[in-house]
Amino acid sequence: MKIIEQLKNRLIYPAAYSYVAYQSMRNGLRSIGKRDKVHFAEPYSGQKIMLMALYQKGELRADVITVLAAAKAQGIYVIGVNTLKVAEPDTCREYMDCYIERFNYGRDFGSYKSGFQYIYGNGLAEKCPRLLMINDSVFFSKKHVDKFIEDMFVDNIEVLGATENFEIEHHLGSFCIAMSRRILNHQKMKRYWKSYSCTDIRPKVIESGEMELSKLLKSIVRSPMHFRALYDMAHVSHTLKNSPELLENILALSRRSDLVHWQRFTFAGVFKLLKKTYLHNIAKITDVEVSIRAQDVDTLKIHYAKTLSEYKEFIRDALSDSANASARLNEIFNEKAISHFMDCFAEGSQIHQSNIFLHKIGLPIIKLDGLYRGPFNSNDVEKIASDLDFEQRELFLRTMYSRPYGGDVLVGWKLAAFMRGLI
Repeated sequence: MKIIEQLKNRLIYPAAYSYVAYQSMRNGLRSIGKRDKVHFAEPYSGQKIMLMALYQKGELRADVITVLAAAKAQGIYVIGVNTLKVAEPDTCREYMDCYIERFNYGRDFGSYKSGFQYIYGNGLAEKCPRLLMINDSVFFSKKHVDKFIEDMFVDNIEVLGATENFEIEHHLGSFCIAMSRRILNHQKMKRYWKSYSCTDIRPKVIESGEMELSKLLKSIVRSPMHFRALYDMAHVSHTLKNSPELLENILALSRRSDLVHWQRFTFAGVFKLLKKTYLHNIAKITDVEVSIRAQDVDTLKIHYAKTLSEYKEFIRDALSDSANASARLNEIFNEKAISHFMDCFAEGSQIHQSNIFLHKIGLPIIKLDGLYRGPFNSNDVEKIASDLDFEQRELFLRTMYSRPYGGDVLVGWKLAAFMRGLI
């Protein structure tokens, strides 16, 4: 049945793509002649800038206000570009220095383009010491937001993303990238935004937006070390090695959804690495087949292990020389647990793959499409919610559960489009 469904989706996809392309073209034609509306703009005097691409209707989401207010409190000049409309734009003055509304075309990169054009066109770029481009496709946690903004605006890295992605080609997540004055004012950067062609077709936005922007930024930084993510693999490795409590509870901080193909952290995965190098038995060495007698079946007990220590104890008890192996096992087990987690962390979109863990160690952003796209299941959503400030939990849960997994709720051409990442 699953094979038939996949075949049907493949057959429908070309028609779905044509329809989405037609909608994008129609929307592009409707956008011709529609100018961005600057509702207000306070005088600019050389502050660092946060450029936020918004998709907010009626009023700003409470968590969005959280990050805007945090930036303002740190003296950052905040520019918001919204593809929808708020009921009373003047209410945004408390959280933004400049508020722009634009026709809803081009997704987040269309809003970024409007923002960069405003910055270049009004002479802000020449004075700006550092700029952070960010969008509201994520939920902003109160827990770590102040420190996160400070870290993203530190001047020692020319291009700094929040997280990275090694799928297809290494790139930074475009939902949050900071850059220095030199990068912002580079001629290649100006040409990129001037020539960027808006589209509503999601794969094209990823290719010509997120992927192409990372390629450009890589090409103009002073050295490879000036293009990286704040929560990159080195940071994660260092954190795990220096946080015994974090490592102890690593299973609880790993996603459980099995709807995407990226490997997940499991104790079975750790054991596989241990077995490969360190654990041996005589039957395997001598190639002897071992059968289990019926009276011995009761020795095949099921053991419950929630923490790393509990699983170590289970393995230790199973070893024939457990007394001698006990001291050595602890260090080796930790080493393999970190190795397995790092292998998992490297796969796919890291913010989707390890969002529970990343929030725990300080990243204040959670991808709002995590449940919809499949990397999260309800168990993962509830884990993240439990780690948020209490007053944010209800909004987070309502926002996440309003977009259940597309593979379960979409039908027809929309399902075919969803399964190939078109919508």
